Amino acid sequence: MKNLLHVKAKKLWLLCFLAFFPVLIFAKEFVIYDDSLEERTAQKIEEMGSELFAKSGVKVILIAKKSGEGENILAYEQNFAKNLTTPYVLLTLFQAEKKVDVYQSAGLEKEFDREALLSPLPWNGTIIPLLTSKKNEVSVGPALLNGYAELVEEIAAYRKIELESAIGSANKITINIVRLLIYGFMAIVVILIIYKRIKSRGQSEK
Repeated sequence: MKNLLHVKAKKLWLLCFLAFFPVLIFAKEFVIYDDSLEERTAQKIEEMGSELFAKSGVKVILIAKKSGEGENILAYEQNFAKNLTTPYVLLTLFQAEKKVDVYQSAGLEKEFDREALLSPLPWNGTIIPLLTSKKNEVSVGPALLNGYAELVEEIAAYRKIELESAIGSANKITINIVRLLIYGFMAIVVILIIYKRIKSRGQSEK
């Protein structure tokens, strides 16, 4: 009887482990994500967040989710922050809703440019422009990496800290070029559509 109970207990433990394992492998200290974010990108973000925290005590956490499942993004952040020790910053993405937000503890708002970080302008914003793209195959990884890097590097610069794990201006330029190419392509498509409509109207009037 004891052996039977022992076997059942083992099976129950195994089922629980398998049920929660997918969540555990995507939970790091500075990145909480699902398969919307590539593992390599998550590791780089974890590296930058860990170094900033070690040198400044500021914890910057990226939360990347495919969907907020109907929850308000600010309410989600406020609830998540209840278990955090200040100072902290949350960079949160709800991909399906195309929502991104930055939520910080009091006093940190002067250490980074929140408005620029969340700008919808392609030549200024690092995250939102890609989220509003109609190209579903575009990964959110580069945008989140660039946005997170800007956030931690601005905080580090404010505190006069040098980050060895910073992605550097060369990588940022590459990401910005990719972003501009995407929106340049979209602009050309829009211009062609407008041109064809004008041309078809001209032919119909004849």
